[in-house]
Amino acid sequence: MVYRIRNKGFNVWAPAVSPRAFTARKTKTSLEVSRHVTLQTHISRYAGMRLFHNYRRISRAWKQFLMGDKIAEQLAILTLKSHIARPFNYNAPIENSFYVGRTWADIWDRHYSLFASNQHPLQLDSYQNYNDFVKKLNCSDYANQCTETLESVDKLKEKRSKALETSEGETLSPEDITDIYIEVMAEYRNKHGLTGKSRDEAGEYVDYLETRRPFGATAQ
Repeated sequence: MVYRIRNKGFNVWAPAVSPRAFTARKTKTSLEVSRHVTLQTHISRYAGMRLFHNYRRISRAWKQFLMGDKIAEQLAILTLKSHIARPFNYNAPIENSFYVGRTWADIWDRHYSLFASNQHPLQLDSYQNYNDFVKKLNCSDYANQCTETLESVDKLKEKRSKALETSEGETLSPEDITDIYIEVMAEYRNKHGLTGKSRDEAGEYVDYLETRRPFGATAQ
């Protein structure tokens, strides 16, 4: 099988200064064996090429199920790159180790069969997140809540700004903006039943189904 990468920048993940730039240094032959430690490694460039090729195969197999939805395609690309490209972003060239790189490439070969059948966990999770996103996008109640929250922020900012000497250059600081956001979101949570607290109005813990009792107390 011939791997033909048409995109010349496909293999470019980082600047030239990278741990993947293997430099063949001059070999020293006059070493004192009793004091010099030598490590023999097997560097495989074939495994790294398989990884890039698997990314292209999987991305194409995944996109065929997205029906041309550009937002879903971008979500798929970001999800796939974040997993396959993680060692590249962390500057951990594991593909240079023969067994680790080959094992990693073999694993992604098996992942491809799940992507091609549209049953991979990454696909199912991204579909769920995208459906939730679209559901909120088309929910009139959620849109009204967002509009109400933005209006509350603007009103509170206007109220706080009136107490400042704007003629002398006073403006709301980042701390003031943070306090406004915290106050508005607290009102939003209380209004819509999102407590975000561990105790209720009676002072009882809300993370337990039963009422807390002192140790040794019996139910009446």
